[in-house]
Amino acid sequence: MSPASSRLAGEASVLDAGGLVLRAGLVLGRGDRWVVPALADAFRRVPAQWDGGAGSGSFVDVDDLARLVVAFALGDGSAAAAKGVLHAHHPEPVRNRHLMDALAGHGVLPERPAADWPWDRCLEALDRAPGWVSERQFTLLARDHWYRADAAWRLAGIEPGPGPLDRLGPAAPWYRERGVFPPG
Repeated sequence: MSPASSRLAGEASVLDAGGLVLRAGLVLGRGDRWVVPALADAFRRVPAQWDGGAGSGSFVDVDDLARLVVAFALGDGSAAAAKGVLHAHHPEPVRNRHLMDALAGHGVLPERPAADWPWDRCLEALDRAPGWVSERQFTLLARDHWYRADAAWRLAGIEPGPGPLDRLGPAAPWYRERGVFPPG
């Protein structure tokens, strides 16, 4: 069973029981073993700005995600009564170029070259260079892939915080200590 299939099967059980499913966006911060390593692998294989770097994604800082989960677990009123599926990430999407620039600014990833490759060239480069990030995963990171998440924060009764880019500073030493590593 694929990870997506097993996730959907688990969600179905929760939903059938009348529960709440929080679908986390791409999680950044201490403990991240997929997002930044995937960006590093993709950047090594496609050393340019990806199609203008304009792709927007749904990201959340791990501490903000934890605050949201706790608010639903311990909340009352609309938080306690929430059912169904809610997206659990910062309500403002993050552009790929801004994330890559922020990570470079914190010394986590190298500076992005000035070259800006069109999407087809990016995919060709990704395909030619060995690595572990698939084309589907690269597309998830580099192109528009975001969902509205306002409802989760409103129902939880808490503010989402300044956003995942503003939270990278405290996580940067953790990323730098581990270097660029594949998930595992």
